[in-house]
Parts: sequence; C-alpha cells; structure tokens
Amino acid sequence: MIIASPRALIALSFFPLVVLFAGGFFVATNWKTALYYPDDFEGEAQQESSKTTAIIKESPRERSKHVKGIYMNEHAANSKSANGAAIREEIAALLSQTELNAVVIDIKEADGAYLPSSLKNYINELHEKDVWVIARISAFRDSSLREQYPEWYLWSKRADNSLEIWQDAAGGHWLDPKGPGAQNYIIDFSKKAVDFGFDELQFDYIRFPSDGSVGDAIYPFYNAQEEEKYDVIGEFFNKISQDLREYDPDIILSVDLFGYVAAHQSAAEIGQRTYDAAQAFDYISYMLYPSHFYSGLQVGPDERRDLPAINLSGETISNSPYSVIARSIFIASDYLASIGSAAKIRPWLQDFNINKDTERGIYYDAKKVREQILAAEESGASGWLLWNPSAAYTKSALSP
Repeated sequence: MIIASPRALIALSFFPLVVLFAGGFFVATNWKTALYYPDDFEGEAQQESSKTTAIIKESPRERSKHVKGIYMNEHAANSKSANGAAIREEIAALLSQTELNAVVIDIKEADGAYLPSSLKNYINELHEKDVWVIARISAFRDSSLREQYPEWYLWSKRADNSLEIWQDAAGGHWLDPKGPGAQNYIIDFSKKAVDFGFDELQFDYIRFPSDGSVGDAIYPFYNAQEEEKYDVIGEFFNKISQDLREYDPDIILSVDLFGYVAAHQSAAEIGQRTYDAAQAFDYISYMLYPSHFYSGLQVGPDERRDLPAINLSGETISNSPYSVIARSIFIASDYLASIGSAAKIRPWLQDFNINKDTERGIYYDAKKVREQILAAEESGASGWLLWNPSAAYTKSALSP
C-alpha cells in the first residue's frame, strides 16, 4: 500500500506497529489498525474532510510467515455437543491470551471429507479475531470411497488368492497415489476448500503407506518396475500446486513431511523428498516429534554454526527436544538454500505424550514443549505448529 504524507503516520499506541520505509511503501508487520493524516493535520484535525482513516494489513503471504498455531480435529471444530463447545472455548482462550494466532482444522481425514455450514461460521468467527485458519487435508489415506471407487485402492491377496482392499497396520485404507481418479478427487475437493474461506491448505499423507504389510500391497496404477515412488509423489506435488494456484493465485499451500526427511532430505519407502516439496509448496511442515524418531537422530558436525555431531538413540531422543528440532531445521534450511528454494520451514512440534515415554517417566510438559518452540524460533523457522490429537494444549508453555 502506498501512503502519501509519510510524516503524518500515527499508530495507535496500544497496537505496536512496525513500519518499513521503502520507496514510499509502508508495511505494517502485525496487521493492526493505524491512522494517517495529511501533512497539515495540525490545523485541520477538526475537519473530517481533511482526515483519512485506513486499515493497514499485512498481505496473506506476509501473515503466513508468522504463524503460531495449534491443531483441532473436525469434531472439535464442528460438534454441537458440550464437549465440542468446551474445546472451542479453550482454544478461543488460548488464542486471546497467548502468542497463538492460527488454527489447523481437519476437513478431510481417513474417514472422508467434510465441509459443513457450521464450519464456515466458525471460520468467520476466527477471522473476526484475526486468526489464520488452515485446512488440513489427508490425501491418499482415505477409506471413504471403497464402495464407490474400489478400483482406486491398494489391494492384497487373501490366503485363498481372492482379493481384498489392503489395510495398513491401523486398519486404514489407501488410494493409489498414481491413480488419476484419486488425484483429481483430492484436487477438486481442495478447490472447494479454497472457496470455503480458508487462508491456507495443508496436505498430509501425500505419500505411500509406511506401516503394515506394505510388501503385500497391489497397486492398480503405480508400477515399481517403471518408476520410483518419489517420482510419483513429486509429480503430484507439482500437479496439485499448479492446479490450485491457477484456481486462486493467492492461496497459501503447505505440506506435511516425515521428520526424518528434514535431516536426510528423502524417505524413499514413502516417496517423500524435500527437493520435490520445495518446488511446489510455500511451507514445509516436517513432523519433528522427538518421540517419533524411533531410530534416533545421528548427524555430523555443523561447521557453519560450530555445532558438534550428535548421536541420539531412539531410547534417549525424547529427552533432547531442543537438539532434535534445531538440528533438523538447520540441516533442512541449509539444503533449501543450496537448491535456491523459496519454500520456508514451519515445523509440527510435540505437545502430547506416548506410552513408550511415560512408562519411563518422560512427559512432554511445559518445559519440553517450550524447548521445542525456542528451538524452532532460534533456528530460523517461519512459525511453528503444535500437535495434540485431543486439542489439550499446555498453556504454560506459551508466551502471553
């Protein structure tokens, strides 16, 4: 926004405002309200005709760089039950009382897609409070179309050689990532999400399955003899990005990748590579949950930052949240810089416990959650997201 008479810019004292001067442009970095008047406002302050009021806001792209968010499932966002209402009230209190400024909401999970009118009302309520609203879309892990489009799914053989739809270790079903019908279904639904009013779309499960008898899975479209898994996933990254940006050039797009990929740039068994994601998305959200680094984290010395090599085992890594987050982001950010990518890192952080840890007396309390946040911020991440499947977040880990 170009504003004439820069001398007369007056920011409301109770809304801190940073103004950058660059060739006559003013950028307000916290999207708050400001007033400005002409140069001779001193003598004409009483005359409405000489006074102009303007709302100076960051662009969506600038706002997206400062996201500090939490996840909530579709039940918490849409349910009319007392439990759903209570969760929304708790989240509203966190958004108003802490540094949080964003919410990630499920609109497509393994059981299918949902965009009820009640959700649109909730999005509007959040927008009225300047909350950044992200739609989380589970892509290829989807059990909802088995009867309608069974030919889109992975299959497996029973003992009698008859076929059944393949299931992962948790009983979930998977669409073939190479299948054109499944790909178009995900893209078409994503366009509906754009129209619904979300500020950003975040994609999870754009990958091949990793759990269960993956060697027994039969793919109707993907042929392992002809192409690598990361070629399939990379092509879909580009396809969904291109289609959605043609549909709405201003939409912000992000993708979830395994935490392992941050330090190693790829996970061939599921088809995810940082390089491919960096070509297609604005933000890469590595799932850097320390407790989920089951084989630990081993990285060499970081000479640029004078950091030593680390060798964290799967048994000890949950007690080193700062090191896991910081070193993963440093490696990933260096790699993104080396390929000239403009994609930014906005990690998922852990605000939940797992039995393997609690049985050993390890809990993700305020101290451990805060260590992750500090690691993300001090290593140069563009914001961060907290994950708790029950939406029960540790308020004392957050700054007011």
